[in-house]
Amino acid sequence: MPQSEMSLSIHSRELREVDTVLSRAITAGDPLIATEYGNQLSKLIKLKGIALAKLLFGMKSNWALFRVAGIEEEFGDFINAHMNITSRVGNKYADMYEAVFVNADIKAELKDQLANKPMKELLLLTAAVREGAITTESLEDVPVLDYQGIRSLVRTARGEATNSHTAIYARLVQVEESQYPQGSLVVFGPNAIELIGHINLDPITDAGKKYLERMKNLLGWQDIR
Repeated sequence: MPQSEMSLSIHSRELREVDTVLSRAITAGDPLIATEYGNQLSKLIKLKGIALAKLLFGMKSNWALFRVAGIEEEFGDFINAHMNITSRVGNKYADMYEAVFVNADIKAELKDQLANKPMKELLLLTAAVREGAITTESLEDVPVLDYQGIRSLVRTARGEATNSHTAIYARLVQVEESQYPQGSLVVFGPNAIELIGHINLDPITDAGKKYLERMKNLLGWQDIR
């Protein structure tokens, strides 16, 4: 069977290989091992999207360990410098993988079916799944829907258009030049921007540093000026 027609399982040998690469990179404290592998995935046809998403999620969720090992750059900056994708795309892939394929509420059989969908379709699911707006029952329809069908399903589930005009999201301020103090947690809505809290960006303990990295990954950490 041609590779482009293969059915992909989340337990396939190719995706297990991503775990091996991540383990090597983390053990060595060298994310270049992962980025070099990620760049090679462009040679594959069926596997590159979901495998790349899994790789990026693994790097992002373990970035605190790379920082402890001496990597000074943030995850997004490192991706920009060493991979054939932008940090924006990298974060989108990682967030989708976390929302859908690390989600314990989604059955393994359904994950196998979703793994064979194009990435542009899977990326539509991230926000709705994270918010709990889309049910597992509704997700079972996704494997047989096209891009427009999935988009319509998500819009109905969220009760709003899936675009920037209606999105509500939070950002963590990390630059001194911002109008908000460093560590500010700012929420952006359709008609308002509100400062809702502050976070210590210089934790002392390893546990604090790791949890801060998780919060950055969850909230988004693009510079706010």
